[in-house]
This record gives sequence, C-alpha cells and structure tokens, in this order.
Amino acid sequence: MAKHMVNRHTLDQMIKDYHWMIKIIKEAETDKAFINGIKVASYGIESTLPKASGGTSDPVFYEVHRRTQFSSLRIQQYCRKILEVQKRIPLVVGDREIEVLHRLLDGDSMRSIGKHMNLSSTTIFRIRNDILNQMIV
Repeated sequence: MAKHMVNRHTLDQMIKDYHWMIKIIKEAETDKAFINGIKVASYGIESTLPKASGGTSDPVFYEVHRRTQFSSLRIQQYCRKILEVQKRIPLVVGDREIEVLHRLLDGDSMRSIGKHMNLSSTTIFRIRNDILNQMIV
C-alpha cells in the first residue's frame, strides 16, 4: 500500500471527524454477528440448527450484502484515518495544546473548549493551528 501524504487541511478534517468515526467503528464491532449480511443466531436452540447453504435470488439479500461490503470498506477507511491521527498525537507538545487536542478528538466545539479552559475562541483557534503545525511535521 502506497503511503499517502497528509496535508494540513485533510489532517484538520480527520481531527474534526475523529469522534464520529470512532462511534461508527464501535457500532460495526458490535455487529460482528453478521456473516455475509445475514444475522446468525449465537445463543439458544437456534444456534444448533443447521444453517442454509448456497445462494438465493432474493433482491433484499443482495441489497443487504451490497451494503455490508460497502460498510466494511468504509470502516477500513475510517480505521486508516484514525490511525493516522493517533500516530501523530505524540508529536504534540505543550499542556494547552494537548488539552485542546484531546477535547477536539472528543468532539467538543471550539466555543465549548474555550469556555472550559477560560480562553477566548481566538486563542483556541491559534492553539489548534499550533497543533496542526506540530502534527504535520
């Protein structure tokens, strides 16, 4: 796999999207009971019954299968973006910068971060720019 370059804008967008991408990956992990788009019983008497083999011409089955494949590709993309951000977190130095970064990754808005840290929104924007400069190196 070719290493792609991350520019300042894409890194900023990855940080903004980090919170919801984590939530979607968690949801996908709870749906691991899906096998080829069909939910299979894991507990009780149903789990001991024979499973169907072969294919079906059901259009609903094919739609579920298509969505499952699309979802797994999307989850892989989210994982790559999250790992890219996570490997750059140790590059950030400074107490304010680290606090702002973690709050951004938690999905907090600039205004709420400023209120919590008792700083102006302009200062938070400057700190965010410092974070991006440190992470992009």
